Amino acid sequence: MQCIDGIQQELDREEDLLWESRLGKRLDLAIEAVEVAWEILAVEIQRFGYEAERPVPDNETRYCYFHAMKWDALEMSDSIYWSLQADERARDDRDLEEFENTSVPRKHYSTRIKALALLTAGRAFVESDGNPLA
Repeated sequence: MQCIDGIQQELDREEDLLWESRLGKRLDLAIEAVEVAWEILAVEIQRFGYEAERPVPDNETRYCYFHAMKWDALEMSDSIYWSLQADERARDDRDLEEFENTSVPRKHYSTRIKALALLTAGRAFVESDGNPLA
């Protein structure tokens, strides 16, 4: 059983609300990018016999929702990666490295890499204000 500290939860919530007000529209854009990436990965993971369920954020803030969706999408991406055949993983590795170096998504990239590109864009909207936790 996990012990939940109510005071810490409230402090986290207040900090999340502060970030929400600082980020404004950028947070909305980040959430939109992360939601699309999550949906893409949720469909892709079905190919391997898994089902995705939307994560439940720690609190009701949009900022917390962004992080919950982002981390869940990253976990789905990892699950997809490790479910691929060795040759598909090698191709994904090359494509991901190319994307990380160029920041330009290519048509031939896998669905997983395209979703990661959207996650990167969402994260950039949040990081653009100096937020170290994006």
